[in-house]
Amino acid sequence: MKPDLQALRITQAELDQLTGLDVSAVFMGGMIRPSVWKSRRRIVSLLITEGLVLGAVFIVCLGLGLVLVRQRAGFDQLGLLLLGVAGAIALGAIAWHLYQWQRAKTFMTLARLLDECDRHNDIIQALHVMDELEAVQAIGSGFCDRTEVLAALQATRNSLTAALRTETILRRHRVLMQRQQELFATIETNLATLQTLHSNYQASEYRQFLQEALSIGLAVQREMGANVKSG
Repeated sequence: MKPDLQALRITQAELDQLTGLDVSAVFMGGMIRPSVWKSRRRIVSLLITEGLVLGAVFIVCLGLGLVLVRQRAGFDQLGLLLLGVAGAIALGAIAWHLYQWQRAKTFMTLARLLDECDRHNDIIQALHVMDELEAVQAIGSGFCDRTEVLAALQATRNSLTAALRTETILRRHRVLMQRQQELFATIETNLATLQTLHSNYQASEYRQFLQEALSIGLAVQREMGANVKSG
């Protein structure tokens, strides 16, 4: 691959650094990427990886189970032990995947950005193939202006890396941001309450003023009536 194309790739190490997670084509921070289910090759890779992990866990748990049952005299139900270990591992795997599925909901933005990074790298790989074909056929590039394509890819790369950095910062401070949102909601509620109280106080003052004016008016009326009678 030519150096100009190689420099535009978003490498696996760079993705790990930008996201703060261990990112691969199948996993992102131990969670399964949603795009895995769109690729048969990635599904096979996922099944092989999980099969190896479950197999290793089964062997370790079975070994521990055999060590424990040896301390019990007369225990010869190996099949029951195998069934118990397999059942426990199956339940643990289901619980783990449910937990990861719930956790992955907060990583949907990251998953979409990683998919865009994959598409970006796929375009670069396609350009690399076209460069090889042109080199073999000894013809010039006639499909597009290479300078413009490289500039567009550089702009895309800059946008993706900036978006990944932003997502990482927001994800790391998600709890603080949620607390700030709750604080803002509380402040708005308190302001609305204060405004209501102020309005009620103003209405109470206005009623008191009317009552005092009415009392003064009645007193003046009685005084005038008394003066008329005395005159």
